This record gives sequence, structure tokens and C-alpha cells, in this order.
Amino acid sequence: MSSNLYSIGLSGLQSSNARINTTGQNTSNVDTEGYSRQRTDTTSSPVGGVVLRDTSRLVDNFVSSQVRSDTSTFSYYDTYHSMISTSDSLLAEDSISLNTYINNSFDALQTVNNDPTSSSLRQLAHSSLNNLVQQYHTLSGVVSDQEGLVDAQLASSLGDLNTITAKISNLNEQILRQEGISISPANELRDQQELLAKDLSKYLDIKAQFNDKGLMTIQLANGQPLVMDQFPTELKVSSNPLHPKKIDLVVSFGDYEVGLKTQGLGGSVGGLIDYRSEFSVYADRTLGQHAIALADAMNTQNRKGLDADGQFGKDLFSLGDINVYSTADNLNKAKDISVRVSAGQSAKITKDTYELNRTDDNLFSIKKVNAEGKSTDKAITFDPSLLQKDNNGYFKIDELGLDIRLDGIDKIDKDDIFQFTPTEGAAAALGLASRNGEAIALSAPIGVSTGSDNLSDARISLTSVTNTDPETSAFSSDGSLYPSAPHKIYFTSPSSYVVQNSSGVELAKVENVIEFSNLLEKAGLSNEAGFDVSVSSMPKRGDEFSVGTDNIGQSDNFNGLALADLQNQSLIDGKATLVKSFSGFISYVGSKTAEIEGHADSSEIVMNESIARRDRLSAVSLDEEAVNLLKYQQSYSASAQVVTAARTTFETLLGIMR
Repeated sequence: MSSNLYSIGLSGLQSSNARINTTGQNTSNVDTEGYSRQRTDTTSSPVGGVVLRDTSRLVDNFVSSQVRSDTSTFSYYDTYHSMISTSDSLLAEDSISLNTYINNSFDALQTVNNDPTSSSLRQLAHSSLNNLVQQYHTLSGVVSDQEGLVDAQLASSLGDLNTITAKISNLNEQILRQEGISISPANELRDQQELLAKDLSKYLDIKAQFNDKGLMTIQLANGQPLVMDQFPTELKVSSNPLHPKKIDLVVSFGDYEVGLKTQGLGGSVGGLIDYRSEFSVYADRTLGQHAIALADAMNTQNRKGLDADGQFGKDLFSLGDINVYSTADNLNKAKDISVRVSAGQSAKITKDTYELNRTDDNLFSIKKVNAEGKSTDKAITFDPSLLQKDNNGYFKIDELGLDIRLDGIDKIDKDDIFQFTPTEGAAAALGLASRNGEAIALSAPIGVSTGSDNLSDARISLTSVTNTDPETSAFSSDGSLYPSAPHKIYFTSPSSYVVQNSSGVELAKVENVIEFSNLLEKAGLSNEAGFDVSVSSMPKRGDEFSVGTDNIGQSDNFNGLALADLQNQSLIDGKATLVKSFSGFISYVGSKTAEIEGHADSSEIVMNESIARRDRLSAVSLDEEAVNLLKYQQSYSASAQVVTAARTTFETLLGIMR
């Protein structure tokens, strides 16, 4: 009996000692990040006493998984918000607001219209346009600087991420070795591994699981592996010839690489990539669409007037080249494809990417795809051999507002894919083509006069100038009207008139006129002429009105007023003015920032609650450990008394035997 009592007391001592050690371990690691409270389990022995079992970690894998998921979500929105809030504060700053520079430029045009002969006012208007161009560059620089910051942060994050996965893999090896030579679990190593997994979730949305050996494996939310037992993978940035500005990721397995879907990555890496692909691309293309619309509208209108030297106006702005991309094996073919915005057709240009490919021997197709790669419209199919080319080899795709030149058309094979985005980088490439204010075409290219012998008070006025191209209008290359063009309007009655050329030959006759605006349109001649005229009231029989290029005054501001009025025209996508479009863009940035900020705040609350749930189970409580320590100390003392009693009993028995 005494020997049994001795065994019971000894096992109690061992049990109490082990639990005191566990309590001491918990207490000493109260501030250790990632440490999970440990507990030494025991069971009653069938022969008496207590049997020590494992010292295990108090963890709930479901709660730990939730902590990682919520950490990833918060990190995603926090990173996204930090980037977009910077963009919001910069783009919305009044001192660099594009609308301020737009208003200043058009105000300067209005001012010079008051005195078109003033060189100083012309130069002031030219300086305002130059400032506007520089502001496009500034705003584009804000976007590109943020893109550079994303690239730098992403490179750093991937380096840290790959280091973490390597450490997790290394810990798997250590755990396998340590638990193979011991009956106790490698608690501290597993705590380190859990902490690394939590750190990893700050970068990506991951799933941590344990295989049949009890080793941690890491997968992305889409199922792609990052850690397989003792074999880590590596995440890398990969170049994409079709989308050079797009961030592509690959998972390297050492001997081969697999492309990674970048949607829904979560964590800070997902936040950086989504900011770049969603907001940064959108901002760059929005500014580019804005710049294209401004340049095209101003250039088109300036070509309809005469500059200070009496010459037809030329382009005020210049646009950069539109880059054409293709797959790596087709890069040489892409160099033979040129694309530009058709003159006067910028309203048709969208922020989409355009995909060109050859469908068969003769036909090509172009379709528009959005930033997500989804088609946004029906594909346009055309046969280049049937389209008329200009002197530079370009043919028009009217539906898209684009001119295309295919120099190496015979080299292009069926199903070759080429992509280009007209608005990409267009704001950064915008330039001022005119050298000074004298290039601003304020005057109309044609004058009108009312016959001195007319019997009525009706006065003729120039209504519009729509085309000055010598090949398609009444204007010759030297600026004069072709002799065959409309030169005179003669009223045969108050309600009928004829249009005559310079030789008096009748070009058209119109009768039953009750409204006297756009007389050439009524005669069916306005499109060919490229201009139109109106009279102020009902003429009388015999009234004559003339048009020609010798009736232009130096102070004429007809085209200058049209240039200034572009501020009020719906130039962006044919739906919004320049100012309204940029204001809408700033509103979008503000609302997007507020939306992301709301998600960041709410996800932080959810994450903190998950961490608190984990801590309630796994974190060390000094109060609880103090109670346990007192209890185990008392248990140790009691077990020692049992051993003492067993020894006393044994000695008493020996004494009796003597």
C-alpha cells in the first residue's frame, strides 16, 4: 500500500511540477507576439496517481483562420485608401484644378476677341493655352507618380512575402524534425508559424491548412499554392507585351512558372494592384480623353479660320503617338501599324482599349474592351482594300473616329492580335503646336457683303464655316474661293432666290422661302461649300448678296468666337463639356475615396473583434495564471506530503518487522 501511495505522490509531484513549468512559460511570454497560451493535460492512472499527457497550445483553428481573413480584408482597404486618398487630395486641390486653367484659357480667348489686332492679347491667350498644357502634364504626373509608388511598394511587398513563405517552409522542416524525436508538439515553432501566416495575410488573402503530417500548407483564396510542405513558391511580377502598364503576377515553382489571376488577391498586394488597375488606369485614360477632346476640337476649329497673317489656321495642339502592342512574337508587326484620332471625331473616342485582328484573308475587325478585358460593343469588320486612303496611307474607321495605316498588311496573319488605347498617356503627351499668339485663327476665311442698290433692309451674315479643306470644300489652297463655288445670292422674288458662281452661272434655285437662315443649306450646297449664310429679314426682288475672300476685315473675330464657344460644347464623349467632365471626374475620385475609407474603417472593427476572440482563448491572462500558479503550488506541496506520508508509513512497517 505504501509503495502505491509513494507512486501516487510522486506522480502528483511530477504533474504539479509540469503544470508549474507550463504556467511559468505562459507568464514569461505574456507580451510575446503570436504566443498561444499552453496547457498541460493529465489523466488518471488505472493503477493510481496521474499520468502526464501533452502540453498543447490553446488555439481555435477556425478563429485563427478568421483573424487571417479579416486581417487581409483590412490590409486591402487600408492600402487602397492610403493610395487613393493621396490622389484625391492632390487632384482636388484648387491650385492645380484643371477647370481653373480651362476657364483662364477661354477667358483669354474671349478677351482677344475684343481686339483681334492686338498682338499682346494674342500672346496672352497663347500663354494661357501653354499653361493649360502644362497643367495636363502636372495632373498626369500625379497619376504616374502614384503608379511609380505602387510599383515600388509592390516590389517591396513581394520581397517580404517571399521571405515569409520561405520561413514557413523552413519551420515545417524544423517541426517535422523536432516532433519526430519527441512525443511533445513543437508548440513554440507552431506559434511562430501561425504568426508568420498572420503576417502573410497582410499581403494576400490566404488559406492555411495542415496536411496529414501536421505541416502547414498555404494557398491563395483561388486555390493556387504558396507553401507546399517544405517547398515554398515565389511570387514575381511578369511583363505583358499586350498590356505593358498592367501588373501581371506569376507563381514560380522553380523549374516553371504559372500565371496568377490578379482579381480578388486581397491584402496589401491586392490593394495595390486593384488601385493600379481600377483607379490609376481610369484616371490616366480620363485625363487622356479630356486632352484629346480639347486638342481635336481646338485644332479643328482653328483650321476653319484665318490667323494674324491671313493664312488658314493650323493645329494649336499636338497629340502624341498612339502605341500599338502585341504578343512577343508579333512586336515587329505592331511597328507597321499606325493609329490616330480622326480630325473632328474625338467625341467618338472612349476610354476603352481597342483590339485589332485579322479574321481572314481580306477582313479585319476591331472591338473595344474595357479595363476588365470585357467587350463593350459590337466588333467593327472592314476590308482595308476597299477603303479610300489619304496621302499618308491612312483610312478612316468612321464608327470609331479613328484613322489606321497598315504598312505591313501582308505580314499580318490570321488571328494575330494588336491592341491600342488612344487615351492612354495622351494627357502627358499633349503639346502646344503653335509658336505664338499669331497662330490663333480668329478671323473667318470668307467675307459677305450686301448689295448697295438693294431695296430692302435685309443684311447678309456668315452663319457657319464647317470645312476649309481644298479637296472637299469651296476653298482653294491659296485661301480664295473656287470660281465654281457659290459667290452670289440673287432674290428673284421676296420668297425665291438663285445661287450663282463667280461667272454668274446658276448653281441652284430655291422657291417658297419663308425663313431666311442657312440659305446654302436650303439650296443643297452647304456641304460642298463648307460654309453657309443667312439674311436678317425678308429681301425684295432684285436684292443681291455676295460672298468672297476679299471682304474680310482685320478685326474680324468670327472664328475666334467659335473657338471661345468650345468651352460650352459637349466635347467629351459627345455628352459633357470640358469643365463638367473634369468636375465629374473629381466627384468620382471623392466618392470612391469615401467608399474605400468606409470599408477600411468597418473592416478594422471586424478585424479587431476577431483578434479579441482569438485573445480570449489563446492570449495569456496574468490573473488566471496567478490563480493556476497558486493552485499548482498547493498541489505540489500536497503531493510532497503524500510522499512524506508514504515514506513514514514505510519506515513504520520496517520498524514493526524488526
